[in-house]
Amino acid sequence: MAKIGVRVEATEENTQQRDFTNLPNGDYQLEISASEIKEKNKDTRDHAINLSVTIDVLAPEELKGRKVFNNYNLQHPNPQVQEIGQRQFACLLRSLGLNEAPEDSDELHFISFMARIGMGKDSKEKNADGTPKYAARNELKKYYYPDEGNLPEAKVDAALAAANDNRRTTASNDNKPAATAAGTTRRPWGGK
Repeated sequence: MAKIGVRVEATEENTQQRDFTNLPNGDYQLEISASEIKEKNKDTRDHAINLSVTIDVLAPEELKGRKVFNNYNLQHPNPQVQEIGQRQFACLLRSLGLNEAPEDSDELHFISFMARIGMGKDSKEKNADGTPKYAARNELKKYYYPDEGNLPEAKVDAALAAANDNRRTTASNDNKPAATAAGTTRRPWGGK
């Protein structure tokens, strides 16, 4: 038998489960609460640098505290992937009111910014049963810049909130053969 060696109390406060469903589409007030630089294949021509961030929702109030995760490919062997990642990172910096990247990613933390969150797409890779290897998840679709003014109010899209509840519904075509036409007793090839 192994001894645990620590005292842990299972009280109502520390056993509450978090909600990890996707956020509905909308405009959100956000802030980065954690970040990490991840390097792969250092000292090779396939060297990649990725900034992973944890983003907390500040508003709308009913979704405050929920989290969104995002990655920025700052350096990548594929030039197109790197260009997209650096462009997205530049958009983040501008929405934070920064003109250039700081020396340390901790300097990005706890600065409020506005962005539009929407649903991405399922991965193209499929499991053996044909389902997507990775389901669609929230993505930052648009950053709003304070230097342009007219920042939107933090709100969920009303029409999409109900549609984005991630519940499977019965398909209108459930792949059953079409019903035969009523009242046909004669065979189509003729006869009595």
